[in-house]
Amino acid sequence: MPEIETSAPAVFRGMLRDIVACRDFDEVCLMLGLVPAGPDVDEVEHIQSHQRIEQFMPVAYEALSHADVAANVLCRLTHLSGDGRDIDERSMAMFNFVSRTACTAVISHLLENGTLKIGEDS
Repeated sequence: MPEIETSAPAVFRGMLRDIVACRDFDEVCLMLGLVPAGPDVDEVEHIQSHQRIEQFMPVAYEALSHADVAANVLCRLTHLSGDGRDIDERSMAMFNFVSRTACTAVISHLLENGTLKIGEDS
């Protein structure tokens, strides 16, 4: 699979924008070696991110409920060591966070580009 940063930089930046808190975005870009956008582009990307998340809201409850189930499954699968230890709360919380964040970003982008539609005609 090609590196997403170079093959689809707009998708990468959009996902990053949707995942990282607004106040931390420029700092995270620098940490990842990305050139921060200029003020005009930054403003447009910021608005687009909020619009994507807003489009996601009608399905958020159901989608995030499914993300929680997926997180539970994945966490249990990664802890199949056979030693009988319980899964700690921090580990489960991290899986929930990652699963919910990925779910929100992916569905938001699919809604934005028209691959996925919400409604009775979908």
